[in-house]
Amino acid sequence: MNPVDIVDANIEQMVKFSVLQIIGLGTKHGIFPLLSRAPTVQELVDHVDLPNRRLLLDFIDTLERLSIVTEKGGRLHLNGFTYTVHVPGERYDLLIHDWVPVLEEIYRMVDYAFITPVHPHVLMDFDKDADFWDMRMSTRFSGVYRNAMAQVAGVRPGMHVLDIGCGSVSPVQFGEMIGYNGFYLGIDYSPALIEIARARVELKNLPVELKEMDAKLIRPVNEYDVVLMSFVLEYVKDRERVLRGALETLKSGGKMVVLEPFRDAFAHIQALEFFESLNKDFVGFPSSGEIRDIILEEGFDVEISRPAGSIMVIRKR
Repeated sequence: MNPVDIVDANIEQMVKFSVLQIIGLGTKHGIFPLLSRAPTVQELVDHVDLPNRRLLLDFIDTLERLSIVTEKGGRLHLNGFTYTVHVPGERYDLLIHDWVPVLEEIYRMVDYAFITPVHPHVLMDFDKDADFWDMRMSTRFSGVYRNAMAQVAGVRPGMHVLDIGCGSVSPVQFGEMIGYNGFYLGIDYSPALIEIARARVELKNLPVELKEMDAKLIRPVNEYDVVLMSFVLEYVKDRERVLRGALETLKSGGKMVVLEPFRDAFAHIQALEFFESLNKDFVGFPSSGEIRDIILEEGFDVEISRPAGSIMVIRKR
């Protein structure tokens, strides 16, 4: 099976699960009956018995962005809505089950966060809760999306690869792909994840260098055949600066691969965003159009392709 197809199929299913969970939360906490009375936001917040009002306001905003609720004349109106989860038969064999427990853990975190007055970001911090992120990055799904990126980038032995936001698992997987004649630089702003990755690459004596670094600080010191960014731009506010720095490090003819649940490719992505926002650094999923416009406005001579809804390939001419 093509790993590119597998990635899209599983992200689509993640979004569907998240929509159902949003509906479940609205039912569980008595929010929908209150919405049926067309309350103001303040009236709703005052009557829902959830101490974390900031998270409750984020939840209401998510309902609006999903068009489940509309605000008119200062009051919230619950729209009639129907949601059907449908997976075409020919795509069932593309689904990977091991991301499901990860999302279930995040759903549990939301329940806990709702009942605490101050948002705890439980288990979602890149450093304090590095073990959770390492578990997430170690799933079979994560291995498949890294294979998909390698496939569309044409990663092979001897290449020089820059991995922005490498986390704790990618360095080993890509280090083994490029072999001992290649070079891999992985950067991540989480020292805890870098330390986990370092222990693994040292054990295998791979041609890997790791740096604790903010993606905004990338400088074109070396040139790379491939630049990789997976699930990174959703945590970046200054996307222009990061993309500019990444493309400046790319050789002529080299490829940059960006993998994200692009908001213009996946309907109802706002539901997944609500849960991912438990991480305090999360700023939202980008659209592919936004990324394309930034790159073109920066003046780079590139060829942009979309082998999948979740993948952009930018080839530098």
